[in-house]
Amino acid sequence: MTAILVTISIKKVEDRITKKTLLVILYSIALITIFSRHIFSLSLRRMVPDTGPSLFRWDAIFFLIIPLVFLAWQYSMRHVLIYCLVILIADFGPTLLEQNNETLGIYLTNLSTSQDSHQGTVSVVISSEIMILSDFMGSFARSVILGIVGWIENSLVTLQRSQHSQLAEANQKLQKYALTSEKLAQTQERNRLARELHDTLAHTLSSTSVQLEAIKALFDRDPNQAKFLLAQTLENTKNGLAETRRALVDLRTSELEAYGLTQAIRNLGLSAAERGGFSAQFDLDKGLDVLPDDMSHCIYRTVQEAFENILRHSNASQASVKLFTEDNNIKLIIQDNGKGFNLDKVKKDRLGIRGMRERIEMLGGTFNITSDINKGTEIDICLETNYD
Repeated sequence: MTAILVTISIKKVEDRITKKTLLVILYSIALITIFSRHIFSLSLRRMVPDTGPSLFRWDAIFFLIIPLVFLAWQYSMRHVLIYCLVILIADFGPTLLEQNNETLGIYLTNLSTSQDSHQGTVSVVISSEIMILSDFMGSFARSVILGIVGWIENSLVTLQRSQHSQLAEANQKLQKYALTSEKLAQTQERNRLARELHDTLAHTLSSTSVQLEAIKALFDRDPNQAKFLLAQTLENTKNGLAETRRALVDLRTSELEAYGLTQAIRNLGLSAAERGGFSAQFDLDKGLDVLPDDMSHCIYRTVQEAFENILRHSNASQASVKLFTEDNNIKLIIQDNGKGFNLDKVKKDRLGIRGMRERIEMLGGTFNITSDINKGTEIDICLETNYD
C-alpha cells in the first residue's frame, strides 16, 4: 500500500491518473489491506488455535479510512456505500469459507470414527456458528464505522463545494455590478464634461465666429464699426478663455483624490513654506488616508486656511503640522513661531478663524486656538470618529 501511495504521488504518474484509474487504485489498496490482515489472522490462529479472527483486524480500519477519504472527496455518496459493502464482503467472505471448511473437516473426521462422537461434532458446529456470527458482527461494525466516516467527509466536501460555488457566483455578480457602476460613472462624467465644454468653449467659439463674419462684412464699408466689433470680439474671447480655464481647473482631480489626505497636507505646507520663506515640518499618520470624504475635506480645508494665515500674517520662520489618532479621536495640531496676536483684540471672524471653527464644529469636533504676542500661534483640533 505504501508503494502504491508513493507511486501515485509522482508528478508524471499523477498527471495520467483519471477518476476511473483512481477508483481502481483505491479499491486495490483496500482489498490488499483486508487480505493481508486475513493472512496474518489465519497464521495467528494456527499458532494460537483459540484466537478469534475478529479481534485481530480492527487495526485494518485505520488503513481502510485512507482510500475512504479519497472516495468521499472525489466521488458521490453512492460510491462510499458501495465501498463499505465491498469491504464487508471482502472482510467476512474469507472468514466464512474458512470456518465452514474447518467445521466440515471436523464433522467428517468425527463421523468416520464412531457414532458416539456425533454429539461432540454438534457442539463444534454450534461453536463454529457462534464464531461466524461474532466475526460477522465485527465486520459489519467496521463497515458501519467506515460508512459514518465517509458520510461525514462527503457532507463536508459537498458543503464546501456548494459554498465555493455560491462564492464564485457572488463574485461574478459583484464584478458585473462593479463594471456597470464604472460604465455609468464614465457616462455621467462624459456628459458633465460635454456640458462644461458646451457652456464655455463651444459657446465662445460660436459667438466669435458670428462676430468675425460681421467684421468681415463691415471691414470695407465701415472700418470704424469693424474695429469696434473686433474689440468686442477680443474681449469676449478673453472672457471665454477665462471661463474655459476655470472649467478645466474644476474638471481636474482634486489634491485629496490624487494624493490622499496626508500627502495633500504635505503639498499644501511645502507650497506655503516655499512662498513664505519658512520651514515646515510634518508628523502625519498615513493610516488616516482612509477617513471619510467629509472629514478629509474638513481637515484639508482647515490646514489650507491655517497655512494661508501663517503666510500672510505671522512672519514665522518655522511651522509644523501633526495629525494622529489618540483614544479613538483624531488630533490635528498646527503651530508656528510667528509674531502671534492677542485673541481678545482680534475679531472673531478675522484670519479665517470663524470658518475653521464652523467646519470642525459641524462634524462634532472641538476647535481651540492659543496665541500671544511674539509667542507664535497653536491650533488644536479634536474630531471624534468611529471608522474602520
